[in-house]
Amino acid sequence: MGHDVDACDEPSGPDSPGHGPRGRLMVERVAAAPPPGAPGSAEDRLRGLLAANRSVVSELALPAVLRRIVEAARDVAGARYAALGVIGPDGGLEQFIHAGMDAATVERIGHLPTGRGVLGALIEHPEPIRLHAISDDPRSAGFPAGHPPMRGFLGVPLRSRGDVFGNLYLAERVDGSDFGPDDEDLVVALAASAGVAIENARLYEESRRRQEWLRASAEISRDLLRPGLGDAVLVRIADAVLRLADADAVTIDFLEQADGAEPSPTAPDDGAMLVIEVARGPGTDDLVGTAYPAGPSLAGTAMRERQAVVADESATANLTPMVTAGTCGPAMACPLVGEAGVRGAVVVARRAGNRTFSRAEVEMAEQLALHAAVALELADGRRDEARVALLEDRHRIARDLHDHVIQRIFATELTLEAVTGRATERSVRDALRRAVDDLDETIRRIRTTIFELQETRSSTDPRGVILEVVASATAGLDVEPTVRLEGPVATMVDPPLLHDVTAVLREGLTNVVKHARCAAVEVRVAVTSSCVTVEVIDDGAPASSVGAVHHDRDTAPDRPHRGLDNLTSRARSRGGDCTLTTDERGTVLAWTAPLTT
Repeated sequence: MGHDVDACDEPSGPDSPGHGPRGRLMVERVAAAPPPGAPGSAEDRLRGLLAANRSVVSELALPAVLRRIVEAARDVAGARYAALGVIGPDGGLEQFIHAGMDAATVERIGHLPTGRGVLGALIEHPEPIRLHAISDDPRSAGFPAGHPPMRGFLGVPLRSRGDVFGNLYLAERVDGSDFGPDDEDLVVALAASAGVAIENARLYEESRRRQEWLRASAEISRDLLRPGLGDAVLVRIADAVLRLADADAVTIDFLEQADGAEPSPTAPDDGAMLVIEVARGPGTDDLVGTAYPAGPSLAGTAMRERQAVVADESATANLTPMVTAGTCGPAMACPLVGEAGVRGAVVVARRAGNRTFSRAEVEMAEQLALHAAVALELADGRRDEARVALLEDRHRIARDLHDHVIQRIFATELTLEAVTGRATERSVRDALRRAVDDLDETIRRIRTTIFELQETRSSTDPRGVILEVVASATAGLDVEPTVRLEGPVATMVDPPLLHDVTAVLREGLTNVVKHARCAAVEVRVAVTSSCVTVEVIDDGAPASSVGAVHHDRDTAPDRPHRGLDNLTSRARSRGGDCTLTTDERGTVLAWTAPLTT
């Protein structure tokens, strides 16, 4: 029974297996059988059937049940060879459990039957078949090379949950005779008990698997409530799917996002890319970070349809780079759907040649994918909470700096100014004035720090725009510039004036980055009741031209002034001026413009 031995005969009787007329017929045959105790008597065979039934129904593990059914059928029918073919979703044989052939013969035959010929006839018409000689039947496909000779044949369907689960195949009686009606009745009766045993084994397996699912779900639920695990929760979910689905590889894939972009709540379009962020299973370590097109993939389909998608071995060409080419078998993908939309997908695959995922396995994967989606949303919520807590802490620090630190420094400054007026020695007065100036500078820097600590509420806030421009323009510097914002910058600088101020800052800081080779840079934006002043100061190589920047290009300064003439035009169009000078502070680009009322 190692291959597709084919051909089909009509059933020996019109009665279906396990019904009353067939049972009565069997009893009548027993009555006409040889005396009790005679070798091969009906009584012995009935006892053998009862023993076989007890053996079959006493096992709960499905693989062991199928093996016992094959051995019991072989003994009851007195056959040399026996096999059980399990019918798969595609109508072919998914499993083939056989007995009677040694390992060398099986290896010599090669691949197991797939359900053609006589075996296929029993699949198409699930009624008992008895043949005198397999090769005489017109539907026989013959035997492969190395297959032992077989003449007599008996085939009986196995039913479970009302459906045909598989077929029992028996060949070549040990005594050389044909299979008779008694053999058929005995095997049909055994098949009825076997159907009950298969049902029990399936229920037991389903119960055991669901118990494992519940245990895994409980563990993952506890993990979700524990802060600080991060991506470890996704790894544990992938491991649970790998184990419970009996899979070879599991990945968790997300839509590729630009740096700093928020996750997209929409399903992927044909041009989107998916990135593998978690990969579990043998040989999957190198898959993390791999990107592949979402359009033709199983994961992309599941994300668009927002439900699990299952593919057999023939439909996984564009599945995912989960396994090496040509080794990917059945697969499924479950979307990660949260309140904000679809975040990604859990992709599960088996190696080529394995069975397709069952409905129960798909439901399990969907539940664990839901856990993964919840984990992602909890992680987002915790990040938002941390960010809010950080901002609140910054606001608190800013308030304390303003309400306590600055006020105390200001009070100290007033005290020093009062003492300065009463000092008699010039050196003491000068020292006190320098101390007052230092305190003024300290207050200005603290105010700048307070603003940086506070969240910028609008991108049009002049202070926020100025800080952003300085940060972006000095990205190539090895030193961090000092920024001083003096006066009512937020209220007195309107959008047109802010446009000119940012142009001055970009031009001045770009020249510093390119040419100054400095160790310190200071940016000062001061607003008074009458004008705005912008200064960019560096301690690098001094400029060769001192004074106002003119449109005269006859001179060739050491530091390039390209673009500075435009800044001068901007200043003079507002009634102001732009100068490039050097003093004890270094090179100073100063731009001034009066405030319009």
